[in-house]
Amino acid sequence: MPKWAKILLGIIAVVIVIIAGFLIYRNTAYISKEEAKSSLAEEINVEEDDIHFENVDLEMENSQYEIDFYYNNNEYEAKIDAKDGKLIYTDFIETKDNNTTNDNTATNNTTEEEITIEEAKQIALEYASLKEDDLTLVSEREENDDGVMVYEIEWRDATYEYDFDISKTGEVLQYDKDRIND
Repeated sequence: MPKWAKILLGIIAVVIVIIAGFLIYRNTAYISKEEAKSSLAEEINVEEDDIHFENVDLEMENSQYEIDFYYNNNEYEAKIDAKDGKLIYTDFIETKDNNTTNDNTATNNTTEEEITIEEAKQIALEYASLKEDDLTLVSEREENDDGVMVYEIEWRDATYEYDFDISKTGEVLQYDKDRIND
């Protein structure tokens, strides 16, 4: 066998070993896409069968899965840690079913009493099943959000940051739970 052929075979063998090593590392260091989907469903407290997963991508440089999904005809995104399956970020907001929304249409014409910022903070804690003693209040303020006055409240614990937008009538308009990057 000529010398160039031996060198070429050696290079091919090294490339195969590197590729195999990378694939073994990826399969043992990261959870699978299916595990990421299950973890997301568990974290947002929704049955996995009720979620339509549009896109599940492993971002190697961040060691996280970026997941685009639909639940109750609404589009959301989430980021799951690819190593331990923990939720890093989601813009998921628990939505009301269509019957509840239709029932509320008739009552929207009535004047509702506005809540205080203290009541909004309690609504936020109850909504996310959090205990005030376990959290640090980062900010609380009244903001004009596209012409609607809302309370913006931010809580933090050792792992997550919780952001809420709550209407003056006590409705949770926005809820984000983001993992704090060390």
